[in-house]
Amino acid sequence: MAVSAGTPRAAATLPPIPLHRRIYGFGSIYGKTIRDSRLAFIIAAGLLGGMALVMGVAVSNIFPTPAARLEVDKLFGSVPESMMNLFGNTKLIGSKVGTLGGYVTFKYSAIFALGTAVWSILALSGTLAGEAARGSLDFVAAAPFGRRRIALEKLAAHLALLWLAMAILAIATTFSSNVFGDAALGDQIPLLSSVGFVLWVGLLAVFFGGIAFALAPFLGRAGSAGVAGLATGVLWITNGLNVGGPLLLLSPFQWTFDHIPLVGIYDWPSLVLVGILALALLAVGVELFSRRDLGVTAGLSLPQLPAALLGVRGPTARAFGDLLPRALAWGIGLGLIGILYAALAGSLAEQIANASGLVSTFASIFPGSDFATTGGWMQFYAELLYIAAGFAAATFVSTWASDEGDGRLEEVLAAPVARHRWVVAGGVAALLAIVVTTILFAAGIGLGSAVGGLPSGDAMLGCAALGLYAAAIVGVGVAVGGLWRTSIAAEIAALVVVATYLLDLVAPPLKLPDQLHQLALTAHFGRPLVGEWDTVGVVASLVIAVGGILVGAWGMARRDVER
Repeated sequence: MAVSAGTPRAAATLPPIPLHRRIYGFGSIYGKTIRDSRLAFIIAAGLLGGMALVMGVAVSNIFPTPAARLEVDKLFGSVPESMMNLFGNTKLIGSKVGTLGGYVTFKYSAIFALGTAVWSILALSGTLAGEAARGSLDFVAAAPFGRRRIALEKLAAHLALLWLAMAILAIATTFSSNVFGDAALGDQIPLLSSVGFVLWVGLLAVFFGGIAFALAPFLGRAGSAGVAGLATGVLWITNGLNVGGPLLLLSPFQWTFDHIPLVGIYDWPSLVLVGILALALLAVGVELFSRRDLGVTAGLSLPQLPAALLGVRGPTARAFGDLLPRALAWGIGLGLIGILYAALAGSLAEQIANASGLVSTFASIFPGSDFATTGGWMQFYAELLYIAAGFAAATFVSTWASDEGDGRLEEVLAAPVARHRWVVAGGVAALLAIVVTTILFAAGIGLGSAVGGLPSGDAMLGCAALGLYAAAIVGVGVAVGGLWRTSIAAEIAALVVVATYLLDLVAPPLKLPDQLHQLALTAHFGRPLVGEWDTVGVVASLVIAVGGILVGAWGMARRDVER
């Protein structure tokens, strides 16, 4: 038999992946990391951009006259000198504290910087170490990708999202100040000042995130995040209270102390220094990852939850056990904010009582509000508190939805658990997580009020409105996940939070149709933090929460499980 030798058949080549699919997360480590981080980005960009919009609307409405701005200067000048540096270099800001840029710098710049740093720390501590601990990075490393390429693409994804969020913050700051601010009172902030501000915020975030990234190969996700978070808090307090001696030399808050861009004062060389050191830390993290075994760390981690809380008594207990760490994290974070603002409210209330100009200004703008109580002050921040509660709910939905996205749902349903029961159990667990978060926030307000010497009964009870709003967002997310796809449930829930927030915020000052404003659920709660409730918002939240879970259960029972 003759055998003919010929040219071997060429192996079939895979078709190229279109650009839009690569961006969405197929075909590259960078794209997949972008896709996996989309919820965190929506939350961060929504909070940062939303805060910038709030400031423009709030300052121009609350302090509309030159006399009111002078009273603001006096009010901030009365804060104890030992606490002044925690909020900025007020000696350089001087009389500009009464402008929108000065007000934001003094009162909120630390929140922008610390909040963004926390996001960067959590992202960079887990982007490699978290996947290595779960074992999913082994599959990526088995592909023809070098260790450095894996690290660089994951790092590039976080930096891309971080600086995109910074761009949104810069645009929102400039837009808000020019649309809502009063040019005659010096409120307008040019784009250069906004860029200088977001460079400061972003570079600080990359610096502290770089610490976590460099330590993650040794300490793992929890250990590196804990050390970097502790460093952030210590270096901020060290600079703010002017204590610690040599530690001041290590604080980027100290290096950039004279950079106050929102009032037109710049110190660009200090930003260059922070940027160089941040890049050095990131380079160290990439090199250490490439030289160490995957998942081998020193074992430094956070304490584990008691076994009774890990969820071994049915689907609801299991779901709640999965959600409890996030509920505690959100609750403690909001509780710390409550402690800070409620404690400062006592000092501010005393100063306002002694400033006749501010008393009349506040009385005309907020008739019936008592600024001798914590609730009177916390109502100022109601919009930001609602958006934080809504984003907390979106993360709870994300944890529930990950069962299907990560492939665990098929194992869960292999047990005698019906699909609709899995949805209801997840929704109930998310509502319980909201209860935990709300209680911790209320406790923080109560503790801060005790320190500041103000009554807090209405404010603590009013925290229930935040919980009700968060419950409604859970209902929206569960309904989307059950009827359609759990992979986008959390993102849709977060977008609803952003849309609701923007409608409630900008509709009145822009004189948009009232029907449009009424679409915002937060417009129907009244002023719960001062004891004035609107039952429409309460009933609507309960209906959306319960109805959304039931609709999601109905839909899940009629569709296939995603693969």
